[in-house]
Amino acid sequence: MKIHEWEAFLRTWSAERDAARRAEDPALPPLGWLGFAPAPPERIAALEARLGAALPPSYRSFLEVTDGWRWAGEFVELLAPAAGVGPLRELTAHAHEELTFWEREDLDAELDAELDEDLDAELDEEEDGDEEERYESARWNRAIQISLTGDGTWLLLDPGDIGEDGEWAAYRYSSWSGHGPVRHASFADLMRAEYEGFRALRHRPAGTAGS
Repeated sequence: MKIHEWEAFLRTWSAERDAARRAEDPALPPLGWLGFAPAPPERIAALEARLGAALPPSYRSFLEVTDGWRWAGEFVELLAPAAGVGPLRELTAHAHEELTFWEREDLDAELDAELDEDLDAELDEEEDGDEEERYESARWNRAIQISLTGDGTWLLLDPGDIGEDGEWAAYRYSSWSGHGPVRHASFADLMRAEYEGFRALRHRPAGTAGS
């Protein structure tokens, strides 16, 4: 999604959230624009310097329109401004631990499907004790957290999973969902999914934002 596309998409989202909110309580004041002022080039450059990598195109162009965002879907109250973005393992240690656990569970399930009973029993003996604590996930150790406030929900980018278009894989993880993180090919795809989730829960009619 390019910078001019973000503008139209986000203004539609703002208007629809405002309409949905005021339909429930007409006395509420208008929300207006859910975003903020654009991130200046030096702030984006500072974030790239901290991360040691150029930002993916759709996320960079988003920040060039708004430095953060309120109500990304129904369960993320605030997307971080550029200055608030950082490693998941540092910003939210318990979410990092939960995601590492989910990854380890998936790997164990795959391994169980491949091993015979004798080898599986041998593996169980080797993993007895604190093996769970020793497991390290390359993906979640490098994951970048881009949301600040939410209902047990985090939005993340993976700078180690890059598509041919330069986009980083993006994830939504809700600790209460009963399943692991949901992967999207880009930040733009993640935001489209959050928008559609908002519409589904708010029962809004179909529209054209984000096409």
